[in-house]
Amino acid sequence: MEPPSVSVVIPVYGNEQFLEELARRLKDTLGGLGRSFEVIFVDDGSPDRSWDLIEELSSRHHEVVGLRLSRNFGQHPAISAGFERAVGEVTVLMDADLQDAPEELPRLLELLDDGADVVYTTIVDDGGSSRLRPTSALFHFSFAHVASVSVPPSIGTYRAFNRRFREALMSYPERRALYGPLMLYIGFKTAFVPVKRLPRRGGGSSYGFLKRMSLAIETLVSYTNVPLRVLVFVGSAITFLSIAYLAALVVDYFIRGSAFASGLTLLLGVTLLFMGTVLFSLGVLGTYLFRVFQEVLARPRYLISERVDSHPLELSSSQQEKHQGA
Repeated sequence: MEPPSVSVVIPVYGNEQFLEELARRLKDTLGGLGRSFEVIFVDDGSPDRSWDLIEELSSRHHEVVGLRLSRNFGQHPAISAGFERAVGEVTVLMDADLQDAPEELPRLLELLDDGADVVYTTIVDDGGSSRLRPTSALFHFSFAHVASVSVPPSIGTYRAFNRRFREALMSYPERRALYGPLMLYIGFKTAFVPVKRLPRRGGGSSYGFLKRMSLAIETLVSYTNVPLRVLVFVGSAITFLSIAYLAALVVDYFIRGSAFASGLTLLLGVTLLFMGTVLFSLGVLGTYLFRVFQEVLARPRYLISERVDSHPLELSSSQQEKHQGA
């Protein structure tokens, strides 16, 4: 069977109420463009009936492909599973909560047809999620400066890219890839489309403040050496201040005849300062070592327990190896 023109990858976690409408709107949009397509739903261990609905959709629509992970591995491993299954000339990534409007897809595809390798959406209206938007904008602004890549402050998950970009993306071997910063890091000819993000239905974002902070730390560790540079700066500053302080004491003693500073308070303060610096340094180094340890273990990013595919396509040898490993 001939591969589809467009592969739409959608990670799913607790989105049962949206899947039917999402599949219908995607079919109406892409069908109206006259493009062949597949919709790859990746169920990341959903606690609800998401997988049952994916199976039902696949039985009724041959374009729907379903992958069910053996447990909740996280959004990025689920995205990886979808990317590795995708075979279309164009790959689209979008959320399953209907905040990403399928009707915007023709605008992304048009820019790809005009020569872009990857098209990102930038959010001009967050549909009532502005409570978290400042933290997201701050994170992207910080990452852009420390990683030396151009990142709009309101970039969204919704994006599309061609086969060349996907092959470059999948050539990166790290097991804990974060596709947001990694795709920006890759580069290629890039375009941006401003879109209005629709209001969220049925609850808040699964990415709260603490989860966003954790993601920011993981991104800094994975794609920059900023934490190590901070350690060098802090260590150098403490060393310089210590030498300056000791020099001042010596000068004060010999010139003015003052006694050396003494007392438990001074000793305790200096000791706590150095202990805090050492523990912070160990934490940063330990984070890097743990990431290296995870890569050395080479565990699969995800495991697929079930799949539904009305018309399975012939995969390349590299894709077959990845699927067998999963």
